[in-house]
Amino acid sequence: MKTANEFTAGRRFAPSLRLRGDRSLSAQADIRPQAIKRRIYSLAIFFGLCSALLCLAAPAPALDREAAYRSALSLYRDDSRQPLAVKVQSTTPFGGGRLMRFSYASTHSLRVPALLFIPPGASKAHPAPCLIALHGLGGNKELMAYFAQYALRLGYATLAIDEYGQGERPRAEAPGGPDVAALAAGIRQTVVDVRRGLDYLDARPDINRSRIGLVGVSLGAMIGTVSAGVDSRIKAAVLISGGGDWGLILQSLADRDAFIGGRRMGDLRGTNWDLVRAVLAPEDPLTFAPHIAPRALLMECSGRDMVIIPAAARLLYDAARRPANAHVQIDWFPDAGHVPPPELTYPKIRQWLAKNL
Repeated sequence: MKTANEFTAGRRFAPSLRLRGDRSLSAQADIRPQAIKRRIYSLAIFFGLCSALLCLAAPAPALDREAAYRSALSLYRDDSRQPLAVKVQSTTPFGGGRLMRFSYASTHSLRVPALLFIPPGASKAHPAPCLIALHGLGGNKELMAYFAQYALRLGYATLAIDEYGQGERPRAEAPGGPDVAALAAGIRQTVVDVRRGLDYLDARPDINRSRIGLVGVSLGAMIGTVSAGVDSRIKAAVLISGGGDWGLILQSLADRDAFIGGRRMGDLRGTNWDLVRAVLAPEDPLTFAPHIAPRALLMECSGRDMVIIPAAARLLYDAARRPANAHVQIDWFPDAGHVPPPELTYPKIRQWLAKNL
């Protein structure tokens, strides 16, 4: 569905509007700006409802995920020849190692705020393995510091970034219900940002480029699946509270009228979910999970997760195992909520990383 801004951009409707008497919209532009805004907003609502009805009536297109994968690759293209233009803000002691706060350039003239946690002893002679850490919806890179501190003790460096529209990267959004287009755009941009982060790690002599993994939580796990599916430099991926099938996930949240990321998901009730699946196929983890093979994948999932429901996690697990990927492991925590507690997951992650990275 188009947003109000997209509809009001169609200025060809403006000359036909009348507010009072015979005076045109343009004649009153400086007299009643608020009235103009209300009329334009009413038009946006009218055409938005028409668009919604058309979508609901439209038959769902057949979904070919392999075709979706091939067509989506251009959305995630990274030109490693472009300068990273790294700007270091500070370097401070952290957990026995060092913490560097910096930013680097990505596509669309955007900059990515980042934290790099460097373990003690990491050097050109002894480069450290590294984990890219992706937070959940509404989070920021600082929320991954607890995991990074744990990883430091194991000898891993960690690169944590603010995902697009979050942390130090706020994005203005239209009022109202969830914006599916904004969700898609945020995933695409963040995946490219991850790939630019990989370019940066490749250039550091104290990082072992052959031992780079990824750890994502919730939305970060979804983005991490796409990232690993398009970039083989990610040698292993850990997905905490991840899943697949955006149609299923959003429908579940809408049915419960969940409040996610400052939005009421009940506003999506009545949506054609098969159409949503088709529209979001280029950003759906199910499209990319089969292309992680033969690299290793670990899923840490909760039995009582009401955000990424268990059915979505099982779908992602099944997709990741095709074609015949024997390096996929899933751990279930039956009594846990959305994100299983670290005291349960971290020991399993430690053992799995020691074996697969």
